[in-house]
Amino acid sequence: MIEVIALVVLVAVFAVSAIRGVHMGALAFVAALLVGVIVVGEPLDDVLGGFPVDALLILLGITYLFGIARTVGAVDWLVDRSVRLIGDRVALIPWAMLLVGTLVACLGTSHAAFTIVPIAMSLAHKHRIHSTMMGIFMSSAIVGGALAPTSIVGITVMTVASTADIAYNPALMFGLSIGINLLVSTVAFFMFGGRELIARSRAAKAAAADDAPLGAGGGTAVQTLVDTEAPVLTRYGVLTLVAIPVLIVGFVAVTMLDIDLNLGAVALTLAVLLAFVDPKVGKQALGKIDWNTILLLGGIITYVGVLTRLGAIDQLGEVARSVSIPLVAAFVMCVIAALVSAFASTIGIIGALIPLAVPLLVPGGGLEMTGFIYALAISASLVDCAPFGTTGATIVASGHEDDRPRLYRHLATWGLSMVIIGPAVTLLLFVVPFLGFG
Repeated sequence: MIEVIALVVLVAVFAVSAIRGVHMGALAFVAALLVGVIVVGEPLDDVLGGFPVDALLILLGITYLFGIARTVGAVDWLVDRSVRLIGDRVALIPWAMLLVGTLVACLGTSHAAFTIVPIAMSLAHKHRIHSTMMGIFMSSAIVGGALAPTSIVGITVMTVASTADIAYNPALMFGLSIGINLLVSTVAFFMFGGRELIARSRAAKAAAADDAPLGAGGGTAVQTLVDTEAPVLTRYGVLTLVAIPVLIVGFVAVTMLDIDLNLGAVALTLAVLLAFVDPKVGKQALGKIDWNTILLLGGIITYVGVLTRLGAIDQLGEVARSVSIPLVAAFVMCVIAALVSAFASTIGIIGALIPLAVPLLVPGGGLEMTGFIYALAISASLVDCAPFGTTGATIVASGHEDDRPRLYRHLATWGLSMVIIGPAVTLLLFVVPFLGFG
């Protein structure tokens, strides 16, 4: 009964926030205190222990470091240089960022790709690319690379599957993850202005060709425009730009050395060092930290922690496993994985639900020799663009100030729709074709 009350309170948090406009994170945090301490009877320290310090440190460190980079114009300079490489092919920008983000996400931990997000969102704002499109592209890059056999999430899934004696191919998992996220990105591209970007690229190319002098190559007019608007990079700006690859390489290095160090801690250290060099810039950059998103993430995850300790999540998994029709049970389990992952740890929910899925996969269970584990892992990751988790929150925090409210609404809608769409598509592709062939 207490579990039901706790779930109803979570729904009420969403409803009150939507109807009355009260900050969802603040509501969720108060709900965690009331339900955890008064209803459940947990000690206050246990409730506060669910506060996601690691996730919030990532948001704080990344937004502070890139706040400094924006303040001194380093991001603008980097964006300008990227524009020179891309030229008038503005439609290629989201795909280029998808590729770069995916490659970085494969390097030990997908969190390393968070360093690419502010650059991608700045490019989107400069080139009038829909922020939601770029946000979904960056989420697809992060979660697509996260299931690589070289990344922590991919290694975790492989380990849990192996422990449960479930056949698992890490290379196939990575390939399927990349394929599904490419599909998601393609849909987002055309839903949020991709055709206009293609048309704009063609028009710019044609105009550049018409304006070019005889014997000159195309793009002269565009290049002249870029030159006249090129930002100036100061010595401090160079130092700030150097901090970005240092952050990526340094974090990947400590991860490979199995040193327990948070990405946000590394970013915050670099930001503080830069602020020490120029305290005035450091103070200005504090205003660019998205405290609103930090409070949102902190409140939601703290409340989900109460639900988890209460056993509500485990009970949902048991309910799914009790369904008599294996395919329906698989769908329910994937939906639960996606829903919980939108608010909590993707690794945690995958680790909890894969063992529960074993009865569906053993001989006679009805889903043997299928891609159910692949569907479960991908379903749990596709929702990560929702702004209630670290990935989505980082994307919103990295967006332009004027874009954040719309970006938050769109990513929340897109992410929650993936709770149903993700399981339906992945099961249809990876499970249904093999039914009856086990």
